[in-house]
Amino acid sequence: MNERGVRLRGGRMIGEDRISFFPDHLLCEILSHLPTKVAVRTCVLSKRWKSLWLSVPLLDLGVEEFRAGYSEFARVLHSFLDISRETRIHKLILYLTRNQRDQSYLTQWIHNAVMLKVQHLDINICSASYVGTKLMPLCLYTCETLLSLKLYHVALPDFENVSLPRLKIMHLNDNIYTSDALLENLISSCPVLEDLKVFRYVGIENVVKVLRVRCQSLKSLQIFLHSVWYQASEDDDCKVVIDAPGLSCLNLEDHCSKSFVISSLTSPVKVDIDVSFDVVRSVFRNVSSKRSVVRNFLTRLSGIRDMTMSGTTLKILSYYVVDEPLPQFPNMTHFYAVFYNSDLQKLPNFLESFPNLKSLVLELEEFEKNELLILSSSIPKCLISSLEHVEIQTAISGAEPEMKLVKYFLENSAVLKKFTLRLGCKTMDEESIIFMELLRFMRCSASCVVDVELEDLYLIFPSKAMHFLRRENL
Repeated sequence: MNERGVRLRGGRMIGEDRISFFPDHLLCEILSHLPTKVAVRTCVLSKRWKSLWLSVPLLDLGVEEFRAGYSEFARVLHSFLDISRETRIHKLILYLTRNQRDQSYLTQWIHNAVMLKVQHLDINICSASYVGTKLMPLCLYTCETLLSLKLYHVALPDFENVSLPRLKIMHLNDNIYTSDALLENLISSCPVLEDLKVFRYVGIENVVKVLRVRCQSLKSLQIFLHSVWYQASEDDDCKVVIDAPGLSCLNLEDHCSKSFVISSLTSPVKVDIDVSFDVVRSVFRNVSSKRSVVRNFLTRLSGIRDMTMSGTTLKILSYYVVDEPLPQFPNMTHFYAVFYNSDLQKLPNFLESFPNLKSLVLELEEFEKNELLILSSSIPKCLISSLEHVEIQTAISGAEPEMKLVKYFLENSAVLKKFTLRLGCKTMDEESIIFMELLRFMRCSASCVVDVELEDLYLIFPSKAMHFLRRENL
């Protein structure tokens, strides 16, 4: 054995502990890439390793990872979040479950993390058992080092002062807020906030009924609002107000709010809309008022370039604007839409509002194979001058309304470059029939290529099918 305790054999060192030559900061960097539980276990290797894991600036830990349960989990956290240490915390991620009874520990842990200059804080309580308790300490509102804050199923107390000068990312999921104003002030008090997500289920305690998002620096906003057992009365005025002129991405999924007030968006925005304007309870009441709400909502979005719209929203838009045209969307170039069978005949009316559309993707829901499809004889402007790519994502089987839709685009799109569709046929004979029908369709654009994907048989002979279509210049 040599002085390092390594056995020598034939003049060679066997099992040399090369990692021990690394400096502490490099070892900590290595440990930071391991799961926290594994990093903690290195404390048994030697005296040098006993407390080395405490210098790792990242802790990602869940109580369910410990066989001994909450007591062992708490012991590790008490050691890591000891404020007498000089090490700063880069990231703290905690997962807790419904069985933890001493909730005061969590408040103290968050307090200590703030004192240790935490930059990324992610608290996920995988249960509603903590709801109703003010677990977050007030010092969280004035953490000047915080860059990212993600809170799930926690309660936020009232505050007098907020100072989060570096916070860029904030995700809030099913939390408890003492008032609508608390959430509004929290959001508006983040001067450099860029990414905001708000998830909430109407029906939990102290629900925010008016969600106001006012932030000049915001670039990405995601709002998800769904109802659990909550039944709103006619007097409830659940609504969303957005004042974020710098938005580049908006995802709005809300089936509880009655209205949406959105300030004009100035930058190129990608929008994903799935809203119902609470028509389940109000479809037969105040129709003119509801139509005005829908019209104003669309007008505020008229400057966007890229839109995804759910079938529910399209159905409502079709119902409330039946007596008047949709607003014009002159900048719209990409449109992804889910159409129910009963609304598909209104497709040309929607396309009329997108005069410069270049790309259209359609998803068909509740499609009746035998139902008659009647499309308007008038040709939208975008089909004549701008539409270059059309895709039907839903697999078709050659039913008459499906082929009529395909024919509509091929025969009327003057500058179409590529038409993509998927086949969901049961046999090769059915596919051959569709291929022949596609070849018989007249094409307004001589340069259009039809790209067919075979849902089940594509992997067996894709080349033959694709070559067949392209050889015929489809």
